[in-house]
Parts: sequence; structure tokens; C-alpha cells
Amino acid sequence: MKLFRFNELGKLIVLAGSILVLVGLANAQLDTDDEKSPTPPGFYITPTASAHAVQQDLNPGLANYPNFVAGQAVKAVVSPDGKTLAILTAGMNSLFDSTGTVDTAASTQFLFLYDISGANKTNPVLKQVIQQLNAHVGLVWAPDSQRLYAAGGCDDLVYAYSTNGTSFALKTQISLGHAPNGCISNAANRTGLGLGVEPNVARLAISADGATLVAANNYNVSISVIDTASGTVRYEYDLRPMPLRAHRPVPRAARSPTPWC
Repeated sequence: MKLFRFNELGKLIVLAGSILVLVGLANAQLDTDDEKSPTPPGFYITPTASAHAVQQDLNPGLANYPNFVAGQAVKAVVSPDGKTLAILTAGMNSLFDSTGTVDTAASTQFLFLYDISGANKTNPVLKQVIQQLNAHVGLVWAPDSQRLYAAGGCDDLVYAYSTNGTSFALKTQISLGHAPNGCISNAANRTGLGLGVEPNVARLAISADGATLVAANNYNVSISVIDTASGTVRYEYDLRPMPLRAHRPVPRAARSPTPWC
């Protein structure tokens, strides 16, 4: 059996430590590369953000609240032409003035429009913010990228926006006929299914030709089919099971307990 002298043992310890450090650095380098660490389903974990991601605050630029950042961005969609990113908020965006009173003019939801064309694709540029009274998770572009539809939530409306080539503006409000007074907490607005339930416009979908828009009324368990040219509801489908429906026909495949899409 060969014995090591203490000075040789020290050298071995230093060498082993160096190897461990190098292995640790190599592993650390691998860990920062998400392409080297896939999860079983084939997706990658990015604890901070995806590679080359850019984070921007949703600041609507309110004059009296310059540092306010809107909360609860619920939907983000890119226009079919790939030039504009639309983001809709639907959160607790209540603001109070210096007297402690709710500033109703500022306490709205927000529709953010970003220019993502050309060089802006990797660093979106905010070009417009539109205030919308209430909102939910529905937001769709028309196929021509000239119109944009946003769900009004408890307003029982679909907000339709159109562009003049430079900016977007509200073109019309499409009422779905459940609550003419919108989000007013009174008996007239509690026309959802159940006791004291207000209607709510949830998700939206649009046909390939842009002629038909469908809105999900998740608290009325129905869908409203809308003619986009006239901005009116063609008909409403009741999605409840057959025994609970009053008279409106509904295809079997369309039945759902809570329509969100």
C-alpha cells in the first residue's frame, strides 16, 4: 500500500476542488440555457422571462396619476397584419383623488395599443390608450385589422373600435339586451341566471370573413350571435340543458354549463 505525504494530499484536495468548481460553472451555464432544460411535456422553464423578452409597465398616462400602472391585463392579441398588439385590462383599477373620493373618470379599464411593426417587433412602442368603462376577457380583431372588438363585462355590451388609418376610436356599442342600464347595481340589471346575478359578456370570437361576431354571456349561459355590419344581435342561443331552456333552440354540440369561449 502506497502512502501519500501530506503535501501531496493537499495538492489532490486543491485539484478536486478545482474540478468541482469547473463542473459547477458548467452546470450553471447549462441551467441558464432553457433549451438545455426541457420539462417532460417538452416545454421550457424560464423563471425570470423568456429569452429576449421585454417588460413594460401598463401605464395609461393619466394626467393626475402619472405613476399609475393598470392592473389585471387579461387579454393580448396581435392584429392579423402583425402590426399592432392590443392588450385589454379588467381589474380593480379604482383611483382616489386627494379628498379620498373615487375618481370615476379615471377609474376605468384600459385598452393599450402597441406598434409592433418592423423594428418595434422586439421592443413594442405604445401608440394609444383607450379608456373603457368595464371589460372582461374578450378581445378580437376583425380579419382586415381595421376593427377591434372588446367585451364590456357587466356593461352587457361589446365595444367596437375602428381606425382612421392613424388611431382607433369607439365606433359603436353593441348592446346584448340583458341589461340596458349596464353595470348599475339595481334590480333592473340583475338579469343573469340566479338570485341577484348581473349579466357579463366574457369571451369573443369572430368568423373568418369578419361578418359574424359571437359573444359568450357566461352568467346567462348563452351566446349572442352578432351581425358586425349593422352592429346588432341576430339571435341568442340558450346553452342550458334541454329541460331548463324556455324556447330557444340550441345545437347539441354547443351546450355548456358556463360558456367562456
